[in-house]
Amino acid sequence: MSDQPETIHFYDEGERLPDTLPDSPFPIFKSWFDQAWDERITPNTNAMTISTLHEDGYPDSRIVLCKAIEPDDGNIVFYTNYNGAKGQQLKANPFASVVFHWDQYERQVRIRGPVVHATEEESDRYFASRRLESRLGAWISEQSQPIESRQALLDKAAEVIAGLGLDAAALMNGEDVVVPRPPHWGGFRIHAQSVELWAGGVGRVHDRARWNRELTTSGDGYACGPWSSTRLQP
Repeated sequence: MSDQPETIHFYDEGERLPDTLPDSPFPIFKSWFDQAWDERITPNTNAMTISTLHEDGYPDSRIVLCKAIEPDDGNIVFYTNYNGAKGQQLKANPFASVVFHWDQYERQVRIRGPVVHATEEESDRYFASRRLESRLGAWISEQSQPIESRQALLDKAAEVIAGLGLDAAALMNGEDVVVPRPPHWGGFRIHAQSVELWAGGVGRVHDRARWNRELTTSGDGYACGPWSSTRLQP
């Protein structure tokens, strides 16, 4: 009789990460992201929770939308108001952590790393692709700043539209117009320093692994070392 305990096979049910972990976590991450996007399992399958550090030492978390995944470099990109709370927090402490969670697939991705501005060209290009209402909204909202009422915000919208020299009647009739990108709005690029992939398992015996790499500053970005990986207990 063997001294080895018998394998409990029901713990092998469900999704698993490869037995030999790949050199980079990004191909698996990208395939999970693409499947969720293609199948539109929720209205915002690219939603991620991002945490930054408030000046009082507490973390701040909120949902933003991931707009680009760069597997070769190991980066992700999102866009926001640079003058809002998260923009100011990233200016003071340019590091962030994000979480993607696709509950329907029992998959989760955690990413941590330093943050830099996207290029002006990238921000211009993405801004031009947004819906008209969203382009105008970037001018209207002083993100995170207090305002006395909803009506005051709507009144401000009318003032901003007039200040940009736009025809409100034309906008209401559905005519598209050129709206320049505000200087206070643009992209952030997170250079992943740590990535954790999580696949749900039976009885909470999940499959989980973490990849880490060294990043060194290089010009306006980072030079990246090779990934190392470790399987983790759930």
